[in-house]
Amino acid sequence: MAEDRVEFERKDGIGIAWIDNQAKRNALSSRVLADLSAILDTVERDGKIKVLVIAPRGKHFSAGFDIGGIDDLPALRERLALFARTLPQIERLSVPVIAAARGYVYGGGFELALACDMIVASERAVFWFPEANLGGCPPFACLRLYQIVGRPRAKEIIMTCKQLSASEALALGIVNRVVKEEELIDSALSLAQDIAQKGSAVIQMIKIGINRELGSSDIAYWRGCDLAPKSYEDWQKGIKAFFGAKQ
Repeated sequence: MAEDRVEFERKDGIGIAWIDNQAKRNALSSRVLADLSAILDTVERDGKIKVLVIAPRGKHFSAGFDIGGIDDLPALRERLALFARTLPQIERLSVPVIAAARGYVYGGGFELALACDMIVASERAVFWFPEANLGGCPPFACLRLYQIVGRPRAKEIIMTCKQLSASEALALGIVNRVVKEEELIDSALSLAQDIAQKGSAVIQMIKIGINRELGSSDIAYWRGCDLAPKSYEDWQKGIKAFFGAKQ
């Protein structure tokens, strides 16, 4: 059995994508991203699933983009390309997607949550973009966060690597609701069920209407940027320096 995967479950018209890479705090590995992309394709074709919930196994939603198992720059670029395909796929999905966020919601994990239509957060969730400390950039966050919190706040959050508590994320409009840790999954499923009771065509129309400007020129711009570091060795040095400073 793979150590990193996303399991798919159906529950009364609700689909649940369980991220399970607990050894790495649910980091977004190539396998996790590929599994999630395949699940999104399944939901799109299914016709009976009215809402999808992305939820974590274990204590953390996702510690971010998996930097492990990357041996050279082409491998890094390949994983970045997979990441760049999967997030817009969530935005284009015809059914609403709800993120059930707990624990670490870091980097690429935070971006994954932002790609979803709604976020239900545990009171213990922490949202963080550490990329600037690593000499990197969270590209999807640069496209989406300012649309929620405004340009000045988005720049501050991303440039200073400011950590946000669940209550701070709620106040900024990043998350829809904050619930007790033990109530997270039930609360996300309750919200999903409330939406699923409405007409599918109407819900799809609402999502398309609100997301109408997403996933076109902005995503093309992202994909056109070479965001991988120019030197794999320099990238590795930056990673080691950051984690060394954190110890």
